[in-house]
Amino acid sequence: MKEKNNKKIKKEQNRNEKLNRKRLVIALISAAAIIYILYAVILLKKDETDTIFVEQGTIHQEETVVGYIIRNEQVIKNEEYQNGIIQIADEGEKVHKDEAIFQYYSDEAKELSNQIVGLDLLIQEKLKTENITSNADIKLIETQIEEKIENLRNLTNTQELTEYSNTIKKLLEKKISTLGEINGATNELKELIKQRNDLSNQISNSTKYLTAPMSGIVSYKIDGLESELTTQDFNKLSAEYLKSLNLKTGQIISTSSEAGKVIENFKYYIAVPMNSKEAMSSELGDKIKIRLSTNDETNAEIVHINEEDDERIIIIKIDRLTEKLINYRKISFDVIWSSDSGLKVPNKAIIKDEKGLTYVIRKRSEYLTKLLVKVVNENENYSIVTTYNTEELTNLGFTQEEISDYKKIKLYDEILLYPSLEEVQ
Repeated sequence: MKEKNNKKIKKEQNRNEKLNRKRLVIALISAAAIIYILYAVILLKKDETDTIFVEQGTIHQEETVVGYIIRNEQVIKNEEYQNGIIQIADEGEKVHKDEAIFQYYSDEAKELSNQIVGLDLLIQEKLKTENITSNADIKLIETQIEEKIENLRNLTNTQELTEYSNTIKKLLEKKISTLGEINGATNELKELIKQRNDLSNQISNSTKYLTAPMSGIVSYKIDGLESELTTQDFNKLSAEYLKSLNLKTGQIISTSSEAGKVIENFKYYIAVPMNSKEAMSSELGDKIKIRLSTNDETNAEIVHINEEDDERIIIIKIDRLTEKLINYRKISFDVIWSSDSGLKVPNKAIIKDEKGLTYVIRKRSEYLTKLLVKVVNENENYSIVTTYNTEELTNLGFTQEEISDYKKIKLYDEILLYPSLEEVQ
């Protein structure tokens, strides 16, 4: 019986020991947590007493949006010709009304073109065996060809590859034509070049030229929306309609081999679905800025607004950078609603009193001074601030004595981060 009691006592002792060890572990963990919290508070307090110097700067109130480009553009096409076109004006080139833009191949021109390809091969072979000293014009063309070929190696986009190849072909044609005028060329080479020029002239006589219906910029990028997204009727531009176009943002428009177009280069428009606070409060005639993905910035104006249930379709007019957007129909860009420059301070250095007035706390040596500031503009992280004038202070209810003692914020003032008005007497 006694032995049984001893076992029971020993078992109870073991249980108590385990319980005590468990309590000890919990106590240690709690102590560590308290130490960590106290350390964090000390660090936070340290951060709260950090300071920063007032600097000159600029802040923007902006947002990134996606928009649809609307242009005044006229497509030029002749359904009777199906053999492709010869570009006379290059992509992005400015032309006048009635100026020739491109020409269509006839069946005869297509055959003559094949003959020219054969002559070009003969001319290139002949050039390898003749020692012709290049003049300045030839050297310039050769430099341009080398630059295009170098750029060609870095391209992966099929459309850009085609455009570069066409440009190189034009430069080679120009080089061959110029070679025929060099005195050092043999009669045989000159004859080959003469034959080539004769065939080129025959092609010109057997093709139909198409001219610009208006002044503007030439483009061969046709997407079929030239007659849809027009400047004639902005009212039809709803979010549902724009979405139904199934366009990819930033996608390059394909180059057509059958048509061209002329784009008015003085202005274009972008339709933008928006629901930000700034967008919903904007008005017709508001002046804003836009920033393209190339970092180019330009002024713009809101010229039309279509109201939707929970957003707006805002039409922006722009009169610069037309050539930057020829390749695109749907783009991502930044709308800059406002921009202000001046004394730039972090928002975490600004504090408000019970009247809603804003202050910063200046530190000089060990003295702290409360400075009343006027916030001109602010974004998520920074504010542009300035000082109040006498009239403004009077309207705010300050006495003449208080106005006389008004201390102004200045460039390079040292101010507190996370300030507290209670710190200042």
